[in-house]
Amino acid sequence: MDRDLQYSDARNKAIAHIGIAVSSSGKIRSFLTDKGYTADVVEDVISQLIEENYIDDERYGLKVLRTRSGNKAEGRLKLQARLEAAGVSSDVISRLLSREEYADENTIMDVISDRFPVGSFSSDPSEARRELAKAVRYLESRGYSTSLALASFRNLLNDVE
Repeated sequence: MDRDLQYSDARNKAIAHIGIAVSSSGKIRSFLTDKGYTADVVEDVISQLIEENYIDDERYGLKVLRTRSGNKAEGRLKLQARLEAAGVSSDVISRLLSREEYADENTIMDVISDRFPVGSFSSDPSEARRELAKAVRYLESRGYSTSLALASFRNLLNDVE
């Protein structure tokens, strides 16, 4: 297959794959590579589709980040890994995660307030300690550091008192 025909075929398949959804450059790169197109054709198609706004890593990244808010919020490291896995370019990831609304200190409070409302811990100190340990493990699974989780609970307690 000559290069022009391959380019045209790859472009059409990429557009059909994207459909009406928003997609990342990495996802389309993987899709076209898996279909057997050469690297130079894939890069040319991606460049053209970015120019034509079929591919928009920033818009796709924001879509992913919006789904990870409130009680589904995650720490920056976990968000970064999620965006990388979704094929968002590294410069877009850096730009998106540098925004204040995605700072771990801000998003962790959303998770805590949704998942662990005030008064949800036992009044028995030993039971409360076990519940706190479980809550911290949960926050760690969301990509937050232990120290930030403990400090956030400490701040929450200070605000209640």
